[in-house]
Amino acid sequence: MYLAIDDTDSSNSMCTTYIIERIITESKYDIIGYPELVRLNPNISYKTRGNGALNINLGRGSGEKILIGFSSGRKIYGFERMYMDADEDDVIEMASSIVGDLSELDDPKTNPGIVVSNERLDEHLYKKALQEDININYIENIIKNKRYKKFKNGHGIIGAAASLAWNKKRVTYELLNYRYPHYENIEKDKKMDIAMIPEKYQSTFNNIDYRNKYPAIFPKPKTPVIFGIRGISRDDIFKSYMEIRENYKIDDEAAIIYKTNQGTDDHILHEPELLNDLGSYRLTGTISSMPFSIEGGHHFIGFTYHGYSLYLAAFEPTKEFRHVIDSLIPGDIVSAYGSLDGNTLKLEKIDVIYTADLLKNEPPFCTKCNVKTRSKGKNDYRCPVCGARYHTPRITKIKRGIEPGRYEVPVIARRHLSMPLKLASHFGLQ
Repeated sequence: MYLAIDDTDSSNSMCTTYIIERIITESKYDIIGYPELVRLNPNISYKTRGNGALNINLGRGSGEKILIGFSSGRKIYGFERMYMDADEDDVIEMASSIVGDLSELDDPKTNPGIVVSNERLDEHLYKKALQEDININYIENIIKNKRYKKFKNGHGIIGAAASLAWNKKRVTYELLNYRYPHYENIEKDKKMDIAMIPEKYQSTFNNIDYRNKYPAIFPKPKTPVIFGIRGISRDDIFKSYMEIRENYKIDDEAAIIYKTNQGTDDHILHEPELLNDLGSYRLTGTISSMPFSIEGGHHFIGFTYHGYSLYLAAFEPTKEFRHVIDSLIPGDIVSAYGSLDGNTLKLEKIDVIYTADLLKNEPPFCTKCNVKTRSKGKNDYRCPVCGARYHTPRITKIKRGIEPGRYEVPVIARRHLSMPLKLASHFGLQ
């Protein structure tokens, strides 16, 4: 029996993954497979933080057992398959109690939703939830034959239902550990040292930003999450977690590993004919203007794509990535990845396919004296030795500050769904 939950957190507190951890701990049922953390459209304005929904499959399990976490010293396993489904009434009653007790219901943006289903939903819903702003009536029509519960306006049933439509064509993992209500015993200067541990493994990603001294494994707000380790190898993630826990005496109450769509680029639609606001795309086109910046350190450049005139934007949080934009000139051909907002594509990464020649006019050399002439006005060059006059400049090519290649925003500015370049070969995309 699939149980899906979303929108239990607020901008500053709680985390829906912790709700799932409590359900795992308190449930009388087995977990089938892994719990799932599914990120949805990153452009939705009403999201609290990462726009992530959760689901878990509950019942009586059989087959191979897989270690998926710990709780109060007890090992937690996920079973290979189901031989008996959980009782629907039990599941929704248990989930409603935990969601009601732990959700940030005082926050006007927090509107939890629970969906219970004995089957996955059509992947069309997942794809739609990555590109559009879905309304609640649309979802209620899709799940009209399913059990669901809304708290307040129940907006969370949208993400909950969409998480059950995840196709799992690309999968990564994240281990999250918890202490409720929150954990503050890690000194700020130690966080960088701790965040470096997962980087010993090539299979991990988005855990630390060395250049900007940002330990990305730690959440910013006060939540029950202590840290999260992302990677493509569950074994390496567990090894990192155990090393951190033992070396730094982390007093957590639980740790759970989730299957996720993080780092998969599932939100990116490639080369569409029509563009819609709130969509995320890969667009191949031509740079059409020189770069410019505005107050606040945000950098822009003109870009044309199939008749669309757009701006590519590298905002201040993208730090050194802005230099890539500043190095482009009209005529360059690029594939730009990002989210569309009006006529601006907010960049996540960029492939520079072709760099145009950057040319400069210089005084020619005198053919008689072999010395450089001096400019005396427009198209008027004179030899300082013999006085010979020339009317055509010498055209030279200036070395560009950028070469064809792939460039991405640093970890400090990277979205959950955006695929790091280091994972491209893992997913067969190089």
